[in-house]
Amino acid sequence: MFPMHAASIALALFAAQDTTADRWDQAELEALTEEIRRELEDLRGEEFLGPVKVRVTDGVGFLQHAKERVETFTTEDDWVADERRAKMLGLIPPEMDLLATTYDLLESQVGGFYDPAADTFYLMEDYTGGLAKVILSHELVHALDDQLFDLDAGMKARAGSDDALFAYQAVCEGSGQLISTRWVMRNAGVLTAEDLEKAGLGTESLADAPTYLWKPLMGAYLAGNTFLDRGYRYLRREDRKTASHGLAIRRAFEAPPLSSEQVLHPEKYWSAEERDDPVTVRHGEAPEGWTEVSRTTLGELLLAIVVDEADGPDWADRTSLLRIDYTNAAASGWGGDEVVLYTRADGGAALHLATVWDTAEDAREFHAALERVRPRLEASLAATAALDAGADAATMSALRLSIDDERRSVEFAAVTGADDAAVDALLAAIAWSTAD
Repeated sequence: MFPMHAASIALALFAAQDTTADRWDQAELEALTEEIRRELEDLRGEEFLGPVKVRVTDGVGFLQHAKERVETFTTEDDWVADERRAKMLGLIPPEMDLLATTYDLLESQVGGFYDPAADTFYLMEDYTGGLAKVILSHELVHALDDQLFDLDAGMKARAGSDDALFAYQAVCEGSGQLISTRWVMRNAGVLTAEDLEKAGLGTESLADAPTYLWKPLMGAYLAGNTFLDRGYRYLRREDRKTASHGLAIRRAFEAPPLSSEQVLHPEKYWSAEERDDPVTVRHGEAPEGWTEVSRTTLGELLLAIVVDEADGPDWADRTSLLRIDYTNAAASGWGGDEVVLYTRADGGAALHLATVWDTAEDAREFHAALERVRPRLEASLAATAALDAGADAATMSALRLSIDDERRSVEFAAVTGADDAAVDALLAAIAWSTAD
């Protein structure tokens, strides 16, 4: 999914601002921050534990910050592995530079960002007026959450699973979106119509990005907002006197959702009767002749993208963004998964994905969806192999799919740079198991 290493950056995403309005000086910015901080405490029902530093920065400053943050959480090898995995799953074009594209996308969308390590909020210099106030309200929510729950610790604890990390990011960004939206509603009378029009998520650069990049990014904000609002409504059923959005946010941070499935289907987290925690899937040691490079859990959100056949949203119609589907019938009923990337000394690469499902019917539905998109996946895999090792290598790529009704499982294996005999030997040696 969206490279989760970038989840280390708590962002406010807005359409690019073109303004010649006077910018605030440092004293004005600090005074406004203090004013909004007090309003957020009232809306949230929680108090900041200390002051939040605020600064103005530009695109160069953002990129420097982004790179420093990402390097804190990851290595260059991690990005190489993420890129190869995404290409072998057909999620990004074979020629794409994932890291560079991610930075370009973020720079074009960011109105402000909060740095948990420095307890500092940075406002992009081109944003002023009412829109800048909306950005301040969003990023100050991140600052409050960080002081109360330590956002970096939460992300680092989930670094081994892209799915769990997305779920945590959805709580972070959903909290910012939910409370800042309430702040906007309270202050609608002092914001202009132009401010309110621009106070939505920017989409201009997202329109040209692969679904793999934009859907998890937007899902963290919009699906995360819905997840927390639904939580508030579940709590209201239990106790109408003490329930609040702030209480729902606190519960979600204290015991975060475990998967994108729980974010996309809030009842599977908030309802005791419908609670559905993921099944743990684990691969054994790398087969002989192969070296394990990385492993992670993809989850319902990304698996839905893998088999997605629908067109993207109409980016010219902002209301269509509210109707984005973050899952589909084929990915619903997800139980758990793990994907492992292996390489060989001769340049061969193999990706093995083991998925388990709630029912055998769910497994069959996902398997059928994979078969429908198989031509696209095979073409992407062949193109990736050709770029890796020349045109002849395209003939040394293989995609194998299998289903096991008894285990309620579907396996996906993509291999480049290996002949059929090597693929057969690899798949025979791969072992995986589940632990409920």
